[in-house]
Amino acid sequence: MTRNAALSVCVTIVLSFLGCLVGCDAARAQASATKSRHAVVGELEKVDTDAKKITVRTADGTEHVFSYSGRTLVHGVAATAKGSELVGKEGSQVVVRSTGEAGRETAEHVDVFGHDALKTSEGTITHVDNVGHKVTVKAADGAEETYDIGRDSALDSEHGVVSAARFTGKEGDHVVVYHTEEGGKKVAHLFKHL
Repeated sequence: MTRNAALSVCVTIVLSFLGCLVGCDAARAQASATKSRHAVVGELEKVDTDAKKITVRTADGTEHVFSYSGRTLVHGVAATAKGSELVGKEGSQVVVRSTGEAGRETAEHVDVFGHDALKTSEGTITHVDNVGHKVTVKAADGAEETYDIGRDSALDSEHGVVSAARFTGKEGDHVVVYHTEEGGKKVAHLFKHL
């Protein structure tokens, strides 16, 4: 084999290897996009204990169906609630954090609130206090509100859901804040990037 032929074979092998890497990265990116963790906020419409599924209707009228299991955490119902204990809570506002492919999502965490307990605010983050667990958001009218970050709070960005304990929001981010008022404080349960 001549030197040029050997070089050509090496180049072909390297290019094939790089093509495989690019293909693997694309497949990995597609898999993470379809299996990413996200949050849905809406009204609990239906609980089907036989199929182990819940249906949530968002403000725009879209219905999302989530499977649940014995590992699904439910807060706001009882200290050790399971998905089946959502029966009778239809009409309540919920925040569902899920994982899985579109149309086959599994609820990992469900926060249940009263019918009108969950409020929303929209604005731009102006200050993040990770030590004091607070985030300040400035609304379009210029008013600023400071929200306490609850233990189970989360941030939903284009990259998926992260626990607010590892809050990755930063000054300048435009968000919707889903919060409740507890003891004179506004407690954020979910920050959703816009």
